[in-house]
Amino acid sequence: MNRLFSHKANSLGLWGDGDEIEMIEAIERAYAISFEKVEAEQLTTMGQLFDLVKSKIGRGGAAAVADDALWTGLLKYAHDAGADPRRAVDRNTTFFSRNAE
Repeated sequence: MNRLFSHKANSLGLWGDGDEIEMIEAIERAYAISFEKVEAEQLTTMGQLFDLVKSKIGRGGAAAVADDALWTGLLKYAHDAGADPRRAVDRNTTFFSRNAE
């Protein structure tokens, strides 16, 4: 099956083969934060990820980041993890096709 055309429209199209873990780890390093395992496992949308990162920034010495800069950063890490940069991404965009509406 062609991976490009097998994604549902409202997903990043990550495949659950570790790309999402690499994305989360890159975000943790970039923003000097850490996620509990259960927090990371419960994330399904970019909006949830944004809210979680935003809630952690400023705690534990992490530097404050403007919302636009944070969103842009999250998109960069999603693209670095394998998300198609041509796809429109919003708060409801899921990581995996199986979670997309």
